[in-house]
Amino acid sequence: MRPLVIALLVVLAAPRPSEAQQSFYSHDSYTQYELLEPGSAQFAITYAVTERRAGSRFILNQTRSGSAGTGISVFDPQTGKPLKFDYMTGAELAADGTPGRLAPAEHYIRAHLARPVPEGAEGRVRILKTYKDEKSYYTDGDDIVFRRSLGIARNGIVLPKGYRLVSSNVASQLFTLPDGRLKVSFEHAHGYPADVTIRARRSPAVAGEAPVEVDRAFDSSKTLYDVRDPARGTVTLTHEYLETTPGAQARLNRPVGIGDELVVTDVDSGRALAVSRSGQQAVAELGTPITGPGQSARLRITGAMAGVNVGTLHGAVSVDLTIAAARVTVLLPDGWEVRSVSVPATVTAQPDGRMAIQIYSGSAGSRHVTIRAAKR
Repeated sequence: MRPLVIALLVVLAAPRPSEAQQSFYSHDSYTQYELLEPGSAQFAITYAVTERRAGSRFILNQTRSGSAGTGISVFDPQTGKPLKFDYMTGAELAADGTPGRLAPAEHYIRAHLARPVPEGAEGRVRILKTYKDEKSYYTDGDDIVFRRSLGIARNGIVLPKGYRLVSSNVASQLFTLPDGRLKVSFEHAHGYPADVTIRARRSPAVAGEAPVEVDRAFDSSKTLYDVRDPARGTVTLTHEYLETTPGAQARLNRPVGIGDELVVTDVDSGRALAVSRSGQQAVAELGTPITGPGQSARLRITGAMAGVNVGTLHGAVSVDLTIAAARVTVLLPDGWEVRSVSVPATVTAQPDGRMAIQIYSGSAGSRHVTIRAAKR
C-alpha cells in the first residue's frame, strides 16, 4: 500500500458499508490476457471479479460472443481453494431459475461463491479460462496483433515469450516478467470500453528481470474521502486493499492522517477484525490465515482523519490533498456541486444525489490535487 499524505477539511463517524458509494467500487475487477502461441488465436484469461449484492450465491461471467471458452476453473481468493461452477447457455440458466438478463444462445460461467454475500461485504472469485478468437488475436505479416474492446478498467496483456512490443494505443506501464515475457499494464479512467490494439514482433529472447515498479493496474487498493460537514471540518477515510503476506495477522500500513480510532473489516465476511499494537505497528487478526500462494484477505480500514485543515470561504469549500494512491474518490457533502478540479478526474452523481470525484493515477509518486465546490 502506497503512503498517502493529505491536508483536507475533515473527521466523522464511519458510513455504513451499505450506503450508496457506487463510484468507490467501479474499478474492482481485473483481467489479465496471456497471449499464447502466435497463429493459435488463443489467449489465457485470469479474471478477478467481485459481487456486493447481499445474499448473492454466485457470480455470472458471460463468454464474449465470437469467442470459444475452454479450460475453465474457478477459485476462492480468500482460501485459494477451487469453487464449483457451471458452464451453461442463457436458456439453460433461465430454465434453472437463474435471475437476470440472459442471452439465450450465449454461454455463461456460473461461479458458486463459498458463502452468500453478507450485508456490507463482498464475494470474490478468480476465474481462469482460455479463449480462441481469431478476430481478437491474429497474425499480420511479421506482427501479432491483439485487438479487443475491453470493458473492464484494469487490464494486463502478456506477450508471448520472445516478442517485443511494436505499438500500443493505450498509455501503459511495461514490465519484463521474471520468465522474460513482456507485460503491458493499464487502467482506463473513462466509463466506456477501451478499444485496445497491441502489436508485437519476434525478437531475440531477453533475460527475465523482476519488475522494479508497482503494477498500478494490478494493485486493487483504493481510498475514499467522505466529506460530510465542511463547517465542522468532518471527513471519514476508507481504505481497501488486498493483504497477501503469509500469516494469521496483517500488519496494517494505514494511510497517513488517519487517527488511532480505526475499524478494520474483513470484506469477505463483513466482520470487524480484532486490532492490537506491536510497538508502533497496528496489527489485525485475520479470520482466515494466509498459508499459501493464491490466497489473500481483502481488508477495509475506516477511521476519522486527524490534523485536518478546514477551508471554507463565502459558502465555498476547498479540498486540498496530496495523493500517492492509484485511485482516490472524494465524496462531497450533500447539496454541494463541483466548481473545479485541478487534475483529470471523472465526476458522477451518486443515487443519494451526492457528487463523487474519482482520480486515477497511473504513475508512481505524489501529486497535489485541489477541488473547489459550493452549495447548489
